[in-house]
Amino acid sequence: MKIVWNMRFKMFLAALVINVLGIIFAMLLFYHYAAENFYSEYAASLYEKIFIGAKNADAGFQKIYRTTLDISFDAQMIEPINHGNFSEAAARLRNYRERNFLADDIYIFLPAKKILIRSEEYNSVQTLDDETSAAWQKIIDGQSGMRPFFAKNILSPAAKNIFLYKAKLHGAEAFVTTQISERGFYYNFIDDLGAGESNAALMTDAAGNVVSQSRAVTNLNEKDFIRAQVQMPLSHFTIQLLVSKKKINGKIIFMQILSVLGVIFILLLSSVLLYMLSAKLNEPVENLAQIMHSVGHGNFSLRAKVAGNDEIGYLAERFNHMLDNLEKEKILKRQAELHALQYQIRPHFIYNTLNSIRFAAMIQGAKNIGELLANFIELLQVSTNREGEFGSLAEEISTLKKYVALQEFRLMNSFAVDFNLAEETLSCRVPRLILQPFVENSILHAPSPEKNFGRIVIASEIRGDELIISVTDDGKGIAPEVLKNLSAKAEDKKTHGGFSGIGVSNIRERLNLYYGDAGKVICESDGRSFTKISIVLPAEVI
Repeated sequence: MKIVWNMRFKMFLAALVINVLGIIFAMLLFYHYAAENFYSEYAASLYEKIFIGAKNADAGFQKIYRTTLDISFDAQMIEPINHGNFSEAAARLRNYRERNFLADDIYIFLPAKKILIRSEEYNSVQTLDDETSAAWQKIIDGQSGMRPFFAKNILSPAAKNIFLYKAKLHGAEAFVTTQISERGFYYNFIDDLGAGESNAALMTDAAGNVVSQSRAVTNLNEKDFIRAQVQMPLSHFTIQLLVSKKKINGKIIFMQILSVLGVIFILLLSSVLLYMLSAKLNEPVENLAQIMHSVGHGNFSLRAKVAGNDEIGYLAERFNHMLDNLEKEKILKRQAELHALQYQIRPHFIYNTLNSIRFAAMIQGAKNIGELLANFIELLQVSTNREGEFGSLAEEISTLKKYVALQEFRLMNSFAVDFNLAEETLSCRVPRLILQPFVENSILHAPSPEKNFGRIVIASEIRGDELIISVTDDGKGIAPEVLKNLSAKAEDKKTHGGFSGIGVSNIRERLNLYYGDAGKVICESDGRSFTKISIVLPAEVI
């Protein structure tokens, strides 16, 4: 066995490489956190912070917009306005305002009458002078669509800033306006974003004008601030978050110091890494142990990873070679089991067939012996044929018909067999002699003293990707305890009334070896009037 690299040399070489890589990593870390790159990454973190805030703020505008539209279509609002009952309209406006905490005030303006209906309890109906009416008309004309309008509320004594939505009342010569206080909007959606000594949060319109902010920011020079911003799709306002670069510079200096300390730390750590590397190099051994554990539980399909040309690699290679031999032995064992199960039924089959010919000769003389022997010889050839474990369903049915003919002679036509076979199933691949044991059980065990003539139906169909073949008789059925016995393990089976279930067990085990869980035998009976045995296996065309 030639070993190019021994374990001791590998560990030494790996430790040396780790030392070199550690120094390179520390140097790259130092340069990676240079000022401009750090600013960019910090801005990205700010964007994540304000994205949710901007989404919530836009949702607040959307709620006010919907409230405005709801009022404009409210028939119970329009009717009192048309009848001059303005106080009732004001009361309904108050209900809308109470349901929407963002709404600062809601107005209905009648331009022709210069009347203003407010959601306030005090002075809820006002008559405006010409100048105020024209100014208010100009403000509401500035808003359209889903974008709010930013303006000063000239009707408020404090002349506060507001965001405004307006809509025309359908069925009345009036406009409804819903207002949001700029300060209220700021404290609900923007204030938390600007938390921090060096942070400033503000909102600007499409032209870049500041409409709401946390504090006065007179210098927005890019050299002094890191900026992150998100534009809201509904309102088209932009929320901006600014952080002073002076706050970040201290972190950059800290990262530079940390980089230098990292180089020193990595150099000191190299002595410890030698021990850690021994554990790393032990991974092939762990992999080999895991494969051995799986093989111990019967999984022979796995193979150990051959890593390198050292001692562990040699062990893995020899272990894989052993598994290959075990896999071949497993295949040979499976084939032997299949042949044993296939041949298990033949002595019983040959005995019954010879017995049928004997009865026929005794009853009818020798004139039909030739025909019976011809059928028997063909059956015997199929039974003893060791070449090919499978055939088409059409071949299986042909063989079965010869067996049925022999039994008809023996039992003097005391039963009839009907074939209900789907055409597409005849070319499907099935194990040989898969139906004969079930038909034999129906012929021999199904008749009852009350019924002298029996009928057996053999049917086939394809459902999805499964071939289903059934044998159904109208005999006395199978007792519940016998039916339960058919599903028991072979060593637990008991004989009930001459029905041992050997044929059912044999077929079930053959299907399990051929197809695994995809091959099944299903037994059904009411214990009085019928028995149905169904074979389920994959539909494979020869």
